[in-house]
Amino acid sequence: MKLNIYKNRFSNHHDSNKELNDIFETIKGEDSQVLKEDRLGVVYATTSEKGRLHEHIKAFTGMVFIDVDKCTDAAAVKSLISGLDCTIATWYSSSGNVHALIKIPVCKSKDEYKRRYGLLADDLKDEIGDLGQVDDITSNPTQLAFISHDKDLYVNTDAEPYEGMYLPNKPKKNRVIAFDKYNSNSTKWCVEKVNHWFNGINTNGYPQVLKYSITLGGWSSGGYITQDDGLNLLKRLIQGNAYLNSQQSSGTLNTYLKASESAFNEGLKTPLHWH
Repeated sequence: MKLNIYKNRFSNHHDSNKELNDIFETIKGEDSQVLKEDRLGVVYATTSEKGRLHEHIKAFTGMVFIDVDKCTDAAAVKSLISGLDCTIATWYSSSGNVHALIKIPVCKSKDEYKRRYGLLADDLKDEIGDLGQVDDITSNPTQLAFISHDKDLYVNTDAEPYEGMYLPNKPKKNRVIAFDKYNSNSTKWCVEKVNHWFNGINTNGYPQVLKYSITLGGWSSGGYITQDDGLNLLKRLIQGNAYLNSQQSSGTLNTYLKASESAFNEGLKTPLHWH
């Protein structure tokens, strides 16, 4: 399997290709003193037509690159990952943390890769616990990894693929509420919603009263609550709100009532519908 090699971290296009086994030999023999900006970079999860943009992806390789940072015991992390059946290789990063390659089925799309990566990473986080931190940046299938040095690189030529993956998210559906105009269910929904809003007013009351009153007016002209019920609801909530009736409030009760009625009437001009 030939992987794309990038001259350094600033390269936008790969300069050459290397077999995976040749990359392993480089890791075992690379000078550990080479600066990061001078290290060769490898993309393990995919091969590319030219660069590291997702639209450049030519194929998935059946591998996930894992980067474990902030290791409290790097040797223990390396040993733990090396013991997994799905591990292709494990080695130390240039910072003394741990890198690994995990075998997965060859993906057909970026979405499939992300879902396989997601479950794998979550399982590894559970296994590693407080020993280190899995860097989720490697969920990017074109993530560049820098070649580091580890003469004791662990390689498993008989790795079994990690088959797990998260199910795809169900497409979101707009919720449409159907009912006859001004029925008890629609009125109850409006009352509960506006009650919740007004009960939360404990500062900066004037703009909130206006916003909620305009919305309720829109619902009224949309057919969900009658005008009388809407105005009576606003009056009751304003009169019953402790903050709007307090000395700390920026307006008087009469000001809020008048402003609310005016805003409600303004809202009637633009019917609102639930989706």
